[in-house]
This record gives sequence, C-alpha cells and structure tokens, in this order.
Amino acid sequence: MENYQRILVATDFSEQSMMALMKATTLAERFNAKLELLHVIEIPIYPVLEDVAVMGMPVLWDEELAKNIQNNADAQLKKVAHQFDIAHFMSATGNPSDEIITLAKVNNIDLIVMGFHGLSGIKKLIGSTTHSVINDAPCDVLAIKQQSE
Repeated sequence: MENYQRILVATDFSEQSMMALMKATTLAERFNAKLELLHVIEIPIYPVLEDVAVMGMPVLWDEELAKNIQNNADAQLKKVAHQFDIAHFMSATGNPSDEIITLAKVNNIDLIVMGFHGLSGIKKLIGSTTHSVINDAPCDVLAIKQQSE
C-alpha cells in the first residue's frame, strides 16, 4: 500500500463528501499525512440558445451574488475545517474537476478523496466531477460511495 503524505479532500458539503472527509481523516491519521480541504464554487452556466451555453459571461454574472456565494462557501468551509481540525483549506472558483486536478499537481498531492456520485441520465453524457478527476488526476483517487440504507 502507498504511503500517502499529502491527502486532498474535495468537498461540496454534501453528506457524501462529509463521509469522504471522515475516511480521509482516518487515512491521514494512519499515514501521519497532511490533510488539505478544497471546495470549488462552480461558475454557473447560463442557457442562451437551445444547444448553446455561455459560461461566466460578465453581463450575465452578478458580482454581488458571486460575492455572497463565495462568502457563504468560505464560512462553511472554515466551519468544516475547524470541526475536523484541518489547518490547510481553501476555496476556488471554476470547473470543479479542473480545480481539484490543478491543486493536486501544484501541491504534490498523493491522494485525492472525494464523494462518488453515481452517473445517471444526463450525467452519463457529460460525466461527473469524480469521473473526470479519476481519469485525469496525477495521483491516486479514492471515491467514497454513499452507504445504502
């Protein structure tokens, strides 16, 4: 088994990502690894025409709304980091899979831990964040499935 020294947890604050965070905390303790927490605020996609979408157009993007979303996400991230005693946490804005992969490369991450979202319907066509990260990450990825009841 790999000796992980830097573990990145990507969170969207969902129940599944909290389960991933608990698993990552256990792994970090086991390997005496540094744990980092990341939340990515996705830039909204605005439908313009039937088969065309515009990403983050300044005319359509409300700066005040963006600031509120960022502030709320940062507050929630800080709360979760404090709850799990994580010193290194950050938020980013953009495409979640791209941001996760970039941070993993820049910070020399050994393992990414995140919730696994099953692919269904339209997500099968466009893929999911977890699927993209698994395919493109520079390191191991542990996708945590939600336990069935």
